[in-house]
Amino acid sequence: MGKSMLKEEIKVYSERYGLHGVVRDYGVVTKLIFTYDDKKIEMGMERKSFDKENLEEAAVGIMESYVCNLASHRKGRKLMLHNWYVGEHQTDSGKYWIAHGVVTGHRHLPDTMYIHTSAVMSVYVDEKEEEFVVTTRNSVYHCPLAYCRYEQQDHYRNIIPDYSKLKKKYRNAAHYPSIEPGKVLLVLADYCNYYFHSLYYVPAGSKKNKPLEYLGRPHVGMIQDSFLINTERDEIDLRYFPHYQNIEFYSEETEGCPWYIENFGETVLYAKTSAGLLRLEPGERKEVVEENAEKEEPPLPGGDLYPAQIIE
Repeated sequence: MGKSMLKEEIKVYSERYGLHGVVRDYGVVTKLIFTYDDKKIEMGMERKSFDKENLEEAAVGIMESYVCNLASHRKGRKLMLHNWYVGEHQTDSGKYWIAHGVVTGHRHLPDTMYIHTSAVMSVYVDEKEEEFVVTTRNSVYHCPLAYCRYEQQDHYRNIIPDYSKLKKKYRNAAHYPSIEPGKVLLVLADYCNYYFHSLYYVPAGSKKNKPLEYLGRPHVGMIQDSFLINTERDEIDLRYFPHYQNIEFYSEETEGCPWYIENFGETVLYAKTSAGLLRLEPGERKEVVEENAEKEEPPLPGGDLYPAQIIE
């Protein structure tokens, strides 16, 4: 979290959609902030060498592109936590419960952000929906039982009714997509940090027919974060910059194998690759080839997915 060093503030307006926004340039980070459909949107923007007029034009283009290309599938979504657990929090006034996890469907926070909630008021298990439901003063969070971090929840077993039974049933129950040997599958989801869900690759002719183990990790930079995915001997080396609902690859080493990207989440995602820009609807899988690229690339935000928080 950085101190406020606001260098410039530019008000922007989209006549097409009647949207007002503001670009705030803090030097190390530039943000576009606007509200659409009662949701506050805060995006990092690439400052580059834009002058004021070009920066304003770029910001308006991104706001309009958000409405046309990024805001679909949002209405009626549940407020959810994935990779979650509920624990105790100690303060001078006593103990209370808070939930931790990756949020999606929040009115103010972007998907993929890891958060902790305010104090929990009540909880219950919805076995029909296979969810643990957490209610705070202002929100109701739906937490899929298959995505509980049971190794963390073990420390607070008393919070979840019938915990041992639920853990036995749902631990390791989350689905991980696969693909035939000789092909590489990168899985993205809006409920995962930096959008990374999983990687699946079985080398052609492998006797074990077992996917290679991989490591996925963020590299947090001063200005721009990146995400790195590689197998043990670097047979696969994929690297990308994460932006708001889109990612931009700068390394695509797949040992010469064809590779695919699947959107395992609930909102549209874009992937800028060496073959062009791929649009991925929820549940869609595409091979990274020129034939699958968008003919016209819409304006998309290119700044950091998690822009630095500034103390105003």
